[in-house]
Amino acid sequence: MARHLNPLPSEGRYNEREHEFRMFLWRIRDFVLRLTGKVPGNSIRILLYRHGFGMRIGKGARIDRDCIIWGPRRITIGTGTVINRGVILDGRFPLTIGDHVCVSIQSALLTLEHDLSDPGFRAVGAAVSIGDRAFIGTRALVLPGVSIGENAAVAAGAVVTKDVPAATIVGGVPALPIGNRPENLRYRFDV
Repeated sequence: MARHLNPLPSEGRYNEREHEFRMFLWRIRDFVLRLTGKVPGNSIRILLYRHGFGMRIGKGARIDRDCIIWGPRRITIGTGTVINRGVILDGRFPLTIGDHVCVSIQSALLTLEHDLSDPGFRAVGAAVSIGDRAFIGTRALVLPGVSIGENAAVAAGAVVTKDVPAATIVGGVPALPIGNRPENLRYRFDV
């Protein structure tokens, strides 16, 4: 279930000068996080994401260059998982990606959006979880609050608005079931 957020969390808690300083620090951190995504060499990127930004990343995982990451401390990536180039990982609410998952090029896993029916256009968010050996196709979009089951697959360009059961293939806008995968998948992406 989505939770409403105050779009300006510092509003009313800090004076204007403190708020400006906090925003300055946030911009520097965001800049460094984006630079980390350009560092050549997966091992170095993983080291920086783990120790510099607090991401929990399993052994043998790969995060390709040019990924956009928000809220890294709330992101967990499992063993042997592959995050391909240009993927958006939104950790403003918890984002959990299982073991041996493949997230294809330019996909987006979002945990925060705006409430279109709210007069104040408030931000709402919820955790997203991706089960072991799931596949997320190129340019797929997973919205806040969605759980994708173990061995499930999301077709390229799909917009996932509801939970996807285990071993189910979904596609389209909004994503609907279009097939099934075997439930006993055993492949690994260990490098």
